[in-house]
Amino acid sequence: MLLFKKILDFKKSEGGVSDKRGAKRYAVGVKFAIKAKLSLPARDSEGGLLTGSRASSTDWGGQLVDLSYHGASMRLHPAASAAAGDTCQLKLELDHKLFEIDARIAHFRVGAQHVTCGLTLQFADGYARKAFLQLMEPVVIGGTLEPVSRVKQDIPGLLKEQYRGESESELNVWRDSGGRNPKLFELLVHGYAVRGNTEMPGLKVSYRDGTTTAMGAGHKDEIRRLFLFITQNLNKSVPAEIRKFLELFAV
Repeated sequence: MLLFKKILDFKKSEGGVSDKRGAKRYAVGVKFAIKAKLSLPARDSEGGLLTGSRASSTDWGGQLVDLSYHGASMRLHPAASAAAGDTCQLKLELDHKLFEIDARIAHFRVGAQHVTCGLTLQFADGYARKAFLQLMEPVVIGGTLEPVSRVKQDIPGLLKEQYRGESESELNVWRDSGGRNPKLFELLVHGYAVRGNTEMPGLKVSYRDGTTTAMGAGHKDEIRRLFLFITQNLNKSVPAEIRKFLELFAV
């Protein structure tokens, strides 16, 4: 099942995703509305794997810490038990859609308050990989936006700030003349633009050039949902007042 059907197709022509990202890890925002569970094989009181009729698996809810092109990291309850090499299944739920990905335990570290589990993901096919990339994309964009030092001012009476990240993402924010309160913004992601300002309610969604030709309601809705998920993953390089400003439009 895909999170988006009209955007984020990740065709080969867009290429280079695996080469560009490699094993780089992207931190998952604490506000991201994704739910994660890890299905681990059952073990006995001494930590040995149960076999035969006693073999089963247990779902452990936890916190998704980071994602990479090939893996993921989770924090689980300290009662969870596993070992490197164990087969398992990562279950992710977002926007009422469930994604199940086979995986193998890469490392399992026990701490006082939680255990940390590193996973190597095993995708059944290209469709499953694309579904995961769609889940990962708002984490990538929100987590890599960094301020640009020199910004060309283009609206009289307003001060412009700019942030750029992976996936050719760009966030432009204009504050009042005193440089305090954000007044309007523009987020460019892939071939799309999302704009909002304090004078007019709601989001304005279009292609990057401002046109909306052949962009139906379903297409716009998917872009708005992508914007919502990106705001939930913005890192601290984007000032807190700007993050709060964007959240006002992410409804």
